[in-house]
Amino acid sequence: MSDDDVATEDEVQWALAGDSAAPADAVDEVLTSLRATGRTREVGVDVLRAAAFRLVSEDRLDDVGRSWLELLDAVRAHPDARLADLPPARTD
Repeated sequence: MSDDDVATEDEVQWALAGDSAAPADAVDEVLTSLRATGRTREVGVDVLRAAAFRLVSEDRLDDVGRSWLELLDAVRAHPDARLADLPPARTD
């Protein structure tokens, strides 16, 4: 991963393995908030995973920049997140 990359390859693979079935309007709200404030809204872990999936599958990581890390942290901190929901740990 170079300094210009936002997501690691493991994070990209994690995002693509996620489910995109959350309501589109809820995902839109999360992404709008992430772009505008760098923070996520309080939503279900499924919506956060779907937001990550959309950003990666549509090659839109540049839209959120380093706020990608906020999205990952929101999944990690979510009280309903299962082990399978958690993004890979960073070593950088």
